[in-house]
Amino acid sequence: MGEMSEQKRRLPTSIIVIAIVAAVFGLGTAAIIVKSSPTTQDNPVIVLPTANIRRLGVDTPAPDFTLKTFNGTPVSLKDLRGKRVLINFWASWCPPCLQETPDLVAAYKELGDSGVVFVGIGTQDDSDKLKKFAADNKVTYTILEDPKGSVSDAYSVLGLPTTVLVDSQGIVRKVFSGPVTKDQVITEIKKLG
Repeated sequence: MGEMSEQKRRLPTSIIVIAIVAAVFGLGTAAIIVKSSPTTQDNPVIVLPTANIRRLGVDTPAPDFTLKTFNGTPVSLKDLRGKRVLINFWASWCPPCLQETPDLVAAYKELGDSGVVFVGIGTQDDSDKLKKFAADNKVTYTILEDPKGSVSDAYSVLGLPTTVLVDSQGIVRKVFSGPVTKDQVITEIKKLG
């Protein structure tokens, strides 16, 4: 009877060990897939620790969100309906984000008042660091804070930076993983009409 009790106790431990190994293997495989996926310029993408493996579908409705600016003003995607929207997910601790920021600032400046809204979403970052990054890089477009990454999760952001182009009807038309250039942004926005 004592031998039987010990086997019963071992079974759950074995199942737990197998489950942990399977989970680690699965997460490791996901990280390999994400890190080996090509980016727009063969530049690295900083993989988010909370990244989902599913992908945001092109030609599908963009998930609505409401986030706040640095001064606490709420901004919702639904309030931007009728305009083309560039959503850039970034963080102050992300070197590829720093690399692409001058191109985004230049594209925003060049597009001017052409019915395109740029929204930078600071993801899983400290508010003061986001403010400093935006000030240091002379970012003049709207910056929103997503401290827990809930919007980046809704958009299936696997790594930073990620840029999503949404048409005036609220439909996702393009997703870039990795840094974008000014020319890429302008070309793709013009395709939106």
